Parts: sequence; structure tokens; C-alpha cells
Amino acid sequence: MQIDVVPKMKLGSVNNADMRNLILFFHILFHMAEKELIILNWNNIGFIICKPDAVYLNFEQEILSFLQQKGLEILACNYVTITPDLCRSLYWNENIDFTDKWWEFESEFFYLGESLCVLVQGTHEMPYKSVSDWIDRKLKGDNKPESARSETIRSSFGAMNRIFNLFHSSDCTEATKREASLFFSAEKLRGLDQLGTPCLVKPKKERNLDMVEVYFRIKRHCIQVSDLSPKVKRKYGDYLDDKIRQALSVSNSKKQVWLFKTLKEEYRLFYEDIHEDILLETITDYKYFTKIDFNALFRSFVETGLKLTKWELCLLKTTLFFAPSNF
Repeated sequence: MQIDVVPKMKLGSVNNADMRNLILFFHILFHMAEKELIILNWNNIGFIICKPDAVYLNFEQEILSFLQQKGLEILACNYVTITPDLCRSLYWNENIDFTDKWWEFESEFFYLGESLCVLVQGTHEMPYKSVSDWIDRKLKGDNKPESARSETIRSSFGAMNRIFNLFHSSDCTEATKREASLFFSAEKLRGLDQLGTPCLVKPKKERNLDMVEVYFRIKRHCIQVSDLSPKVKRKYGDYLDDKIRQALSVSNSKKQVWLFKTLKEEYRLFYEDIHEDILLETITDYKYFTKIDFNALFRSFVETGLKLTKWELCLLKTTLFFAPSNF
């Protein structure tokens, strides 16, 4: 920090005007030092991303309000479409932990639509080491929705699977610095002195995205275009109707586990019928979901007249491929 102008006063002759200038000078000096402190004290700063599913479903404002209720202030916001290359840069130090399929699906997911990147500031709870550590370990929730504790973001807002899990946060101070620099300019980072900056959330129409609704719509279509007998189709349809009613009482973060339990039951009840149709078998036999050729499967959907959005296709394959624990 450099001071270019200082009050000029004669020693031994400080009058009222000189004193006012001196007070003003030290006020400016303190304010500038305060700015520098805000910039340098990264332990009090966190970097978070409302992922594309959160933005698509209009959860940004609710998630930001959740963080503000925990005492965090919004420093800066930036909508951005995260390209595959940027996704790699974001998770650069986790290459060893993730499979090629994870990278493929995560990159595709981020490229579906905009994410909201946010810098927050506050005081972390003990025994956490920093704001980043606090958000990551207490507020975010497990990346597997069924394991996320209640009152975390991923549980409260209904994360659906390991990819569609709404929220990213840096896990430590060093990661916060690095990741923030990917999405905010150096000039923006130098000017983090406006606490309480309003985040202008983009207005969007109301949308819905439900894995159970998508899956059973696909299942109904596959039954309808199959060569199963009318009697079996009716029985199968009645079974699905009953399951759809049951799903209404299941929270979003638990629906993937519920769906896989249902598939296990369904496969047992309709085993002989399912094996008569390759489409039904492909989307029902969960033991082989990791071997599905999703491009071929989606072509079959198109050929049989089923239309799905890019969001629904990505949600389907990430739900099937990344099975919940114990499946």
C-alpha cells in the first residue's frame, strides 16, 4: 500500500486546521489498511458455486439466503457457463480420485447451463479452521445425497445424485484462492471491500426436474412400445402407478436410493417380462447400469418416439450410472 499525499505541517505549530487534516489523513490510512486486511484475510472468505441444477431450478436466492442466515456476507457474484476445460481446472487436484466416466458426466453436467459463482465472507465456527472449511464440512452436505446430514444445503434443497448435487465449495483457504481466481478477475479480487453487495439473481420461469418422474415416464414409454401382452402391460402400469404415489412422500435427496430399491423389487416381480424386451431390461437391471451404452440407449428412445430434454437425459444417466451406496 502506497500513500502519495500526506499532510504537510510545521513541527511545534499544529493548529486546528492541521489537526483536522491529520485526523482525516489517519482516517484514510485506516480505511485503506482495512481494505488490505479484507483482501489478505482469506481465512474469512469462502468460494461457492450454485451448480447448473440449482440455477435451473431457481434455487440460487434460497441458497444465498441460507448462507446469509449463517452470518455470511455476499462479496461478489458471477454467472458463468463452466466449459469442460474449466471443469478440469476447477477439480484439477482430484484427478486420482475420479474415474473417466465421472469427468465425462461432470463436464457434461456443468455445460448444461449457467452456474452462479459466489464469494462470501464471515467468521467461521470453531473448531473449523476457516470459512471454507466450515462451509465444506458443516454446511454443504455429503456429495452422495442419501448421506447428506439434515440442515445441510444438499439435503435441504434436494440434491438428486452425485453429479446433480446443487452446490460446490472450496474445501480450504488455498483452494478458495485458486478457485476464485478462475472465475473472478484480479481487479475484482483486489476490490473485495463492499460487504453486503447485492447478488442480482437472473429471473427465470419456474422449472421442475424430478428423477422419479423422468424415470417412470421413460419406463411407461418402453412398456407401451414393447411386445408385452396387453394384460402384462396393464399389470405393469398399475404397479408403476402405485410406486409413483409412494414416491410423493420421498424427499429428493432420498429418491435415488428409493428408486434403486424399487428397481430391485420390480426386477423380481417382472423378471420374465423384462427379459423379453431389450429396452426394458437395459433400464431396469441395475446390476449392469455401469455397462450401458447411453448414446445407443438414447438413440433407441428417439427411434421409438420418446423425446427428452438434455437435462432429463443427463439426469437419467448420472442417476443410473452412479448408484447409491449398497447397490
